[in-house]
Amino acid sequence: MPSRSFRSTLGSLCVGNDPYATSKRRRLAAASLVGGFTVLLSVALVACWLVLTTAGPLGRLSAVTTMTGGKPVPAAFVPVWAYGGAMGLPVTLVETTGGGRTMVVRNTVELLDGPGSVILGVLPATLLVGAGAVSAQCVYAVRSNAGGFAGGAAVTGGYVTVAVLLALLARVGVGDAPVGAQGYVRIGVTGFPPETLAGDTVGLPPWRSAFTTLVAAIGFGGFGGALSSVFERTSSSGSGETASARDSDA
Repeated sequence: MPSRSFRSTLGSLCVGNDPYATSKRRRLAAASLVGGFTVLLSVALVACWLVLTTAGPLGRLSAVTTMTGGKPVPAAFVPVWAYGGAMGLPVTLVETTGGGRTMVVRNTVELLDGPGSVILGVLPATLLVGAGAVSAQCVYAVRSNAGGFAGGAAVTGGYVTVAVLLALLARVGVGDAPVGAQGYVRIGVTGFPPETLAGDTVGLPPWRSAFTTLVAAIGFGGFGGALSSVFERTSSSGSGETASARDSDA
């Protein structure tokens, strides 16, 4: 758990001298910053995990780059897609076929490491629990279970905003393939004429990303806040009993 000096310092920065409306806005803003930072930290740790487990660099991960018809993918997109996969989100691609279009989805985590990727699967949830604990204790300084849950879930605004922003940015359009290009591998399908690919993109679905991260932030962030409140009360009661025992011995 965060130390008391760290909690008091962060709390004073958030609350200031105004115990009313400004205080509430500062607390919520601070909790949102914690949530936004948690997303960025999650993506950074996913990138480190990918580099270590695939012997990097990220731009050479063929399991991901084949989704874009051979078009180069910015290296920063790969951990964003993998983070989405760890959250249960698919990377989506609208494929053009002879009979029309069909939506194809793939979980990048399963492509990169198989369905048994336990470490990557629990990473976002674990960080969210920690973020909820920091928000509840350092920003809101609550001790009740309900208050702890609410304080932890306050990270939701920042978490969802940054996650959706990354989902919108980390998209690759495949509609500008060179004229006459042949043999493009697009999730196991080859040979689509480039002129039929206009508007097709590869990336995380924004609306589904918003819903998934919203549920995850409320659930795991709130759980972390409630759990931190339990530990705080337990440690406080233990400290009080120890002090009482010392006084009685004296």
